[in-house]
Amino acid sequence: MKKFLVILLVAALALTSAFAGGSSESTAPEAAAASVEQHPEYKGVVMLYTSTGEDVVLKLKEAFQAKYPNVDMQYYYAGSGKVVTKLSTEFETNAVTADIVWMADPSALLTWKKEGKLTPYKSPFAADINEIFKDSDDMFTAARMIIMGITYSTIATSDKEAPTTFWDMTKPEWKNQIVMSDPSNAGSTKTTVYALLHSDKYGWDFFKALKANGCELESSTGNTHNKVAAGAYKLCIGVDYNTKNMMDAGSPLGFHNTTDVVVAVPCPIAIPKGNPNPELAKLLYDFLLDPEGGQKILANDCNMTVTNAKTAIPEGMIHSEDAARIALPVDWPDLQANGKAMLAEFDKLFK
Repeated sequence: MKKFLVILLVAALALTSAFAGGSSESTAPEAAAASVEQHPEYKGVVMLYTSTGEDVVLKLKEAFQAKYPNVDMQYYYAGSGKVVTKLSTEFETNAVTADIVWMADPSALLTWKKEGKLTPYKSPFAADINEIFKDSDDMFTAARMIIMGITYSTIATSDKEAPTTFWDMTKPEWKNQIVMSDPSNAGSTKTTVYALLHSDKYGWDFFKALKANGCELESSTGNTHNKVAAGAYKLCIGVDYNTKNMMDAGSPLGFHNTTDVVVAVPCPIAIPKGNPNPELAKLLYDFLLDPEGGQKILANDCNMTVTNAKTAIPEGMIHSEDAARIALPVDWPDLQANGKAMLAEFDKLFK
């Protein structure tokens, strides 16, 4: 009996040793290294250049730094033209300080892509973003989109009475009560004009009718929305998130998505070639496209229409897949090549 117990004890010790040895082998240096790579300790500074509103950038900065407390997310905020000028100058002097650039439309990025000034990057979150919002060579990906619709004064009209198509704005009841941003100054409006001109449902006849109905121009998107909020006009061709953010702040405004066509302007992010912090650039890039990160903040805290299809969005917001399916197509290279001629014709009509 004693001999049997000794044999059993030896066997048990051998078995325990074997499992211990197996456990040690499963956490070999290769496996341990893989675990560390999945959760690295990011440190340093990452710089964002953007024309997206500073209030939005500050919310993203707060969330990003809460997730990566050892990374300082800095930013340069200005209008699209100033962002383009600043980064173009840095390209020329080989002194790029931007790690990520976030534009209001793809125009400048297409130019920089052609000139070889962007670094390709395929984010793991890009798989859930429709192809219409991505560059085919992974040079940029839209983190959000601007949806153009109809902003109206809730003092002057009811939700039921307010137009639901751009053509409705040409009806007699809106005579001399319409305003839009000057497309020479507002990129989102420039894209809207192009998209409607190339739509079978609109074209130049629409803009002629709009002008005949007394539509006026304002110098910027902000001024346009403020004029309607102040009651100077009843309607404008408006931007979704601008209007909704003003509504949240108490402005007497309403917003209708158009029911016959959708104008969606993608707002892409890209990594400039020669940026000082390549790894942190990818980290911020991924955060902005993460449905549980930047996308969630943009949709739920900033009223912005996002591009990642897996993002939980508020009721009434257009889903990215629906926008991709029904949005009017925009040939960006053609808009770049022929935009000045289009604006010249527009100015003849409106100015």
